[in-house]
Amino acid sequence: MDPFLRAVEAAFKAHGIEAILDPDGAAQPVRLLPAQDDAIADYGSLQIQDTGGLFEILASDFEGQGKGATLAIGADRRRVQHIQVRDPRRHKVQLNTVLL
Repeated sequence: MDPFLRAVEAAFKAHGIEAILDPDGAAQPVRLLPAQDDAIADYGSLQIQDTGGLFEILASDFEGQGKGATLAIGADRRRVQHIQVRDPRRHKVQLNTVLL
């Protein structure tokens, strides 16, 4: 087995948060690494919250999925808007999500 893949899997197991990936009603438990939380911007007395968040998931857990997949993270439900693969070994996928 690839030692880099084992290291990535160990990181997800040790530091990941539990979530449910629900593509088309077939829920499966997965672990996510938060990459960027919702952003809040202040403009004078106005505060705007961007409800998008970035999460990383093991590529094997997201295999065959795409935009529109739903993630349940605690009480929050998020929809995948964009998918990026920044890992040169392609062991993990970055999901850009929006709060539902």
